[in-house]
Amino acid sequence: MLIKKKKRGAFFLLSSILLACLIILGLFLFLSDNISEKSFPVYEEIYSVSSDFNDKIGEVDKLIYESLFEVGVDEKDIFFLDVIPMHEKGYEWDYAELLIKLPNRDNAIGLENIIDNKLSRLKPSVKYDKEESSNIEIVCSIYTLGLFTHKIKLIYKEQGKIVRKDLPKIAIIIDDIGYDHELAVSFLDLDLPLSFSVLPWAPHSIEIADKASKKGSELLLHLPMEPKNYPDLDPGPGAILTDMEEDEIRKIIREDIKQVPGLRGVNHHMGSYFTERRDKMKIVLKELKKHNLFYVDSRTTNLTVAYDLAKEMGVPAAKKSVFLDNDLSLKAIKFQMERLLGIARYSGTAVGIGHPHRETLKVVQDYLYQLKTDFRVVPVSELVE
Repeated sequence: MLIKKKKRGAFFLLSSILLACLIILGLFLFLSDNISEKSFPVYEEIYSVSSDFNDKIGEVDKLIYESLFEVGVDEKDIFFLDVIPMHEKGYEWDYAELLIKLPNRDNAIGLENIIDNKLSRLKPSVKYDKEESSNIEIVCSIYTLGLFTHKIKLIYKEQGKIVRKDLPKIAIIIDDIGYDHELAVSFLDLDLPLSFSVLPWAPHSIEIADKASKKGSELLLHLPMEPKNYPDLDPGPGAILTDMEEDEIRKIIREDIKQVPGLRGVNHHMGSYFTERRDKMKIVLKELKKHNLFYVDSRTTNLTVAYDLAKEMGVPAAKKSVFLDNDLSLKAIKFQMERLLGIARYSGTAVGIGHPHRETLKVVQDYLYQLKTDFRVVPVSELVE
């Protein structure tokens, strides 16, 4: 009888230990899966840290748009000539050049006065200059903390008229795919031909790429490249660095390509240092050409050579017009979307890059009707040269 009780006690003890192990294992798997779902890679290095300088630029942007709405400028008469990532004196920002079409000189003078008055609130941090050119336009230059941040051209003659037979084309790339499966699927479910740039070696890269391919969505490899402040800022697994030899760079690119089945092209993750190196970018573009892949320059530095070098080498290429979500406030993302639309209105095409954030998803959803009505959203491959 005593032996039976001992056996029964040993059985219960072993069962309890086994059950505890299963609970611990289940908890570990749950937590690890949850971490892999929610732990996003480090964001593109441009504006990864907020600053008083960028906050001041945000105030300038807000006051400019307040001025345009105050005088009732139609959004179809607002164009962005260019948005250029700038680095100077330890600051990083987007230099923005706007063109505003107005009926006559009086309207232009009136709008210029309103902009001047509103920006005067930001003195002495913001300096404002203006000049009138050949009875065609008034040009307003804005300096924030001594750095040239905005140029506004107020056109009031018909020479500024822009006529297009076809709707402007816009491509939107969603970067950093491979971590948050749920958000990736939400973007895939949008009724838009978005392009998806997938990080190699991320927990869900292959799974999401497979779903995107089945839906007919265009796939890119989001190739990690060395940023300027490496190694403090790590581009992650599968990254190529400037101190690597050609054979190693080519090998890593080939391995990264295998991680994204069905890809059509490549754009870079981070890369503000690597894309300034002509010798290193030449190696990358040679390899992409060998695989018949196009290249999109994410323009994380104003000194990038990637786009121009790709054209020289005969690699089909495009370049980013704006990042949509450097600042994750809904107001800031909407402003960036307006910039994207303004560039497309002026030049006929524009490329926006966003990331799998709920805020970005919300803004794209809010703009669905306008994107489908006034523009033609296309896969980025349709905009490569």
